[in-house]
Amino acid sequence: MIVFRYLSREVLTTLSAVSAVLLVIIMSGRFIKYLAQAASGALDPGVLFQIMGYRLPGFLQLILPLGLFLGILLAYGRLYLESEMTVLSATGMSPRRLLLMTLAPATLVALVVAWLSLGLAPAGVTRVQQILNQQDALTEFDTLEPGRFQSLRDGSRVTYTETLSDDRVRLGGVFISERKEATDNKKEPQISLLVAEKGRQEMRPTAAAT
Repeated sequence: MIVFRYLSREVLTTLSAVSAVLLVIIMSGRFIKYLAQAASGALDPGVLFQIMGYRLPGFLQLILPLGLFLGILLAYGRLYLESEMTVLSATGMSPRRLLLMTLAPATLVALVVAWLSLGLAPAGVTRVQQILNQQDALTEFDTLEPGRFQSLRDGSRVTYTETLSDDRVRLGGVFISERKEATDNKKEPQISLLVAEKGRQEMRPTAAAT
């Protein structure tokens, strides 16, 4: 029993360390992607950590099996390197018994991955999609941040406001630059500039926000 606890602790400890490193790497890359979307005005910065939290189960269901494989290799490799496996073999530890002991932490990981795959991960993906759909329905004013130039409409419009009221209706120190693509009548792209001391968002029944 002591040997079983020792081997299980070694495997699970190494599994946790490897999985943590892989999780940080994967989540960092995905967070940078969402951060770029927030910087361009496509996402509200306030929902970034919500999205990452809901995506966490989906990341773990992919990482834990790989972490288990690497954890077994690294943990048992260290035991062989330090001749601990040789001592265990000399005391009667057979490869079959070692395999059975290894199946215990592997079964635990398999149950956790099954729980993530069948429950948490699909629910998280659904919730993330709901958040992204809500973000698509936002107007430009909903993602506008005061004191920062923000690229909107796929980069064709750049908007800046010095101040923005709490209800996101009144603006102060407004600057808007919009690039219009060339047409048959105008061979070159046109750039229009709008500068105003203050502005206001108005919702009209038959038009978008102005």
